[in-house]
Amino acid sequence: MSLITRDSLTDLETALARPSWMDEAICRGHTQLFFAPHAERPPARLRREAAARQVCMRCPVRLECRDHARENLEYGLWGGESEGERADAGYVVAAPIGGRIAHAV
Repeated sequence: MSLITRDSLTDLETALARPSWMDEAICRGHTQLFFAPHAERPPARLRREAAARQVCMRCPVRLECRDHARENLEYGLWGGESEGERADAGYVVAAPIGGRIAHAV
């Protein structure tokens, strides 16, 4: 007989809530590249986001990722798109961090 614990329920809920396309994302395990660390300076942000975009452009689920961020008001770089770029594209963003600095060219 197996014992169901609160932790196992939380793991199950998390697995069920996560979209299936995330299993195919090539960014798995590299979240530090896609989310700004505390007090990141603008030049460091531009370099980090440029590196993240290179990963995104090779990803087979880039469009699903971008659409997920647009629909769920996500922070960070998703599908090659930052919060500021989502806001510029007309999607609601709670607080576009990227809008406070110049966009990469």
